[in-house]
Amino acid sequence: MRYWMAYMFEDTSQMLEIARAADELGFAGIAVADHIAVPEGFSSVHPSGENPFDLRSNFPDPFTSIAAMATVTTRLRFMPYVYILPMREPFSIAKQAGTVAALSQHRLALGVGVGWLREEIELLGFDPATRGRRTDEMIEILRRFWRDGVAEFHGEFYDFGPTGMYPVPDGPIPIWIGGKSRVALDRAARNDGWLGMNYSLDEIDVLLEALREARARSFDAGVDRTKPFETMVIPNAKPTPQIFDELAEKGVTSTVCMPWNLGDPAIAPVGAKIDAMATFAEQFIEGR
Repeated sequence: MRYWMAYMFEDTSQMLEIARAADELGFAGIAVADHIAVPEGFSSVHPSGENPFDLRSNFPDPFTSIAAMATVTTRLRFMPYVYILPMREPFSIAKQAGTVAALSQHRLALGVGVGWLREEIELLGFDPATRGRRTDEMIEILRRFWRDGVAEFHGEFYDFGPTGMYPVPDGPIPIWIGGKSRVALDRAARNDGWLGMNYSLDEIDVLLEALREARARSFDAGVDRTKPFETMVIPNAKPTPQIFDELAEKGVTSTVCMPWNLGDPAIAPVGAKIDAMATFAEQFIEGR
């Protein structure tokens, strides 16, 4: 089991110290959240059934944050969890992610979601109703630019002739897909991994079986069954080594943890956060 750490809603000025500590303590990576502009009084409901933030919540730009953290670390990986593709166009994403991958010695993975905050997607000028189909086209466009440098595409939403974009990353950037619908699981199976967020242990069992079925469908459609596939799950349960050992036996490869309680004033100083990280690492991370 690989243990990633979430750094979300926290003091941006502490981010680099946290990244250094995570690198030294043996965490596999850091996941950062993604929202651009949160409208006041939105009515959309988060898939968890709760709205975990509001218009004053802190969301530093993911790629800028990752580039900065990469400069002060040597092995830690990074991921937007999740990057909302369909509230953007694909070209700037391809450029930013490709550049960050090159600068970080290929330590970037792209966690992707179609988004749930419809008001934000509309605010940025896109139609929430088409976000799934646009995401599929965007993923294909990203892969073509990252693979070849010069790409063309002719689809429902994007239509362009040969176009160049460099630098080209040194190898493919993994794309891991969030969501639990059949459409989301099929999208994950076609790509490089699945991100399961905040589910009960019973629901995780159901979703892992649905993911196995989705992957079987993808193999029948020609997806290479030998390529690496990440299965990242956040259980909605108090973390214990036993829980993670059992999840690993079921095929889960990684998880995202929060070593401290969000909003706890006692954990506000960066030293207190690092102490909590060290305690978590001592309990869970082997070989550190």
